[in-house]
Amino acid sequence: MNNLPISPDNALPIPAPLGLMELLIILTFIIHILFVNFTVSLVTGAVGLEIAGKIKKSAFLDKMAKSCSFHASIHKSIAVVMGVAPLLIISVIYTQYFYSSTILIGKIWISVIPLLIIAFLLLYLYKFTWDKWQNKKALHILVGFAAMLILLYIPLIFIVNITSMLYPDKWGEVQGFFPSLLYYPQIWQRYLHFILASLATGGFYVFLFYAYKSRKKGGLEDYEQSLKLFGAKVGLWITVVQLIAGFILLFAFKPEVRMLFMGEDLLLTTLLMLSIVLTIILCVFLFLAGYKDSFKSFVLSAAVFVLIVGIMGWIRHEVRETYLSPYFDEFPRTEQSMEK
Repeated sequence: MNNLPISPDNALPIPAPLGLMELLIILTFIIHILFVNFTVSLVTGAVGLEIAGKIKKSAFLDKMAKSCSFHASIHKSIAVVMGVAPLLIISVIYTQYFYSSTILIGKIWISVIPLLIIAFLLLYLYKFTWDKWQNKKALHILVGFAAMLILLYIPLIFIVNITSMLYPDKWGEVQGFFPSLLYYPQIWQRYLHFILASLATGGFYVFLFYAYKSRKKGGLEDYEQSLKLFGAKVGLWITVVQLIAGFILLFAFKPEVRMLFMGEDLLLTTLLMLSIVLTIILCVFLFLAGYKDSFKSFVLSAAVFVLIVGIMGWIRHEVRETYLSPYFDEFPRTEQSMEK
């Protein structure tokens, strides 16, 4: 490993116990990614339903789409704010790897800020011109579609960065964002997993929101009831597909890492099995909620969902640690002052 382009860690020590920082990155990332999932899925849902409404000339579908756009405009800002903490923490506890992978994709990483600004402006335009542009549906859909494409593109930048940091041995072989897309393993498998997770989470959010609203107010408007059941069904069937995508991602791991999740490491294997079993249970509850409109299923599915999200956040961290652990002995993190 002596020839690897890994720099020594920052001489300043990590400002808190490493275990605490690891716990914080798991918790803060879970909160951040949930709101990212909500935003991506709700914008996608709004555009998709608006297109369907235009094709079928359905004011009912248009109302459903408008509701999705309203929720997306709220969650997008929360997603950005909640992303600050995990971004800062990962730059502190994985300094040598995160900064190096960031430099390798250069200008594309810097473009995240202007892209977010453009996406936010387009989403505001999309939301506040909904009624004014009823006679300009094609233009309105184009605005929403452009915002959706940007929001689908930005996560790919993060995935390339986070994936490439796991492969220091490959840093000298490729540079730049676009070459990295086809060079580093896992990138497209992770992206597929992210997109499906976003759609499923967004559907689940819509179901939970309107189920709670129905319970609170004693009923829903017709389009809200349809949106609630639609959300449950989207959450159900996308989650079923997500199970397959999860295995595709698992088999994209290096064999020595993959085998840890398949029996060689008790903790990692247990976490994986728990996530699979809980996901199947969630699918059952979503089926009952979506097709039987059961409030009990709503409560149980919410509890199971929280458990799954927590376990998946934990697994994500363990994968990162497993990939980088071979490098920590020779390139240790500065956990305490280097002064004697």
